Amino acid sequence: MPPKKKGKKSKKKKEQYLPPLYNIPAYEDPEQVTPKVDLIIKLANPVNDLLTLKIRVLLQYDSQVPITTKLEKIHQEIAKMHQGAIMNIKVCRDRYNPEEVLDSKKTLEQCGIFDGEVKFFYDYSPVVGPLLK
Repeated sequence: MPPKKKGKKSKKKKEQYLPPLYNIPAYEDPEQVTPKVDLIIKLANPVNDLLTLKIRVLLQYDSQVPITTKLEKIHQEIAKMHQGAIMNIKVCRDRYNPEEVLDSKKTLEQCGIFDGEVKFFYDYSPVVGPLLK
């Protein structure tokens, strides 16, 4: 067998990358950037301080609720406060009017709430025979 020929070894050039075409924005944590509101939730009739919901404690937020919170979550917290003995919860903003009930599938932002302090008034119908369900 003839001896193997050693070929010339070519040196590979290091690839130089082009500078990025676009500036990549810095990451912003949604929990810190999302606007937050103070919620005060009260029973519509009779209005009293006993049934004022402490939404800060129940929703486990420090002091405010993000505007991305769905009204369904607020409905659940209201039902939890009444120990599940209520249904058909209707929530209205600023004053209670059965014709102005907010949709529970929407977020606070979709309901037009962006900042500040917001008062919600709610009404419900009691569960008939709650022990049977």
